[in-house]
Amino acid sequence: MLAHDTDGSIEQEKLIELRNALAERGNLTLSFNFPYVQAGKKRPDPPSTLERTYRAAAASLLRDSENAPARLVIGGYGLGARVATSVVSQGLKVDGIVCLGFPLHPSGKPNQQRAGALFRIICPMLFVQGARDTHCRVDRLQTLLRRLGAPTELCVIDDCGQGLDPIKRAEHTPEQVRELTLAAINGFVEKVVGTA
Repeated sequence: MLAHDTDGSIEQEKLIELRNALAERGNLTLSFNFPYVQAGKKRPDPPSTLERTYRAAAASLLRDSENAPARLVIGGYGLGARVATSVVSQGLKVDGIVCLGFPLHPSGKPNQQRAGALFRIICPMLFVQGARDTHCRVDRLQTLLRRLGAPTELCVIDDCGQGLDPIKRAEHTPEQVRELTLAAINGFVEKVVGTA
């Protein structure tokens, strides 16, 4: 399951390409829009609505008698990653979490970390982070990950900002960033689930 970022949707090109690449490797994938996107609004819903929506999407997948997965890895880009970690910290049972461009703190304010939910998670977590993301200083994330009880992996992609988007004059193309992201996810899924 992959959820979109604040300014994204299930129609976002990088989300579609990632979902398709994961499906080609034999992974059942599901993505969904949060209610504010469905309503054509730009401002995200309150956290309780976002979390309820994420839990409902997971429940619908797990209820499907023909397609329910034996193992479940969830995550998303930015906001979607934050909501995924929140619902797992509140009791949703999953085998792993993939956080793409995790928003650790408000832009340019690394001392205002919003990471309380991460300390209540016991399943493995993968963080794929842009080295130039103003919402997540990598050195702060590295320090935080060392303090968590759950197994964690961190993949840092140079020349990427928020949402793993390449910055201007970046050495990596968007296609290369997607390949690096997919490789990190595939390796993580292989370890957590046993298949990629």
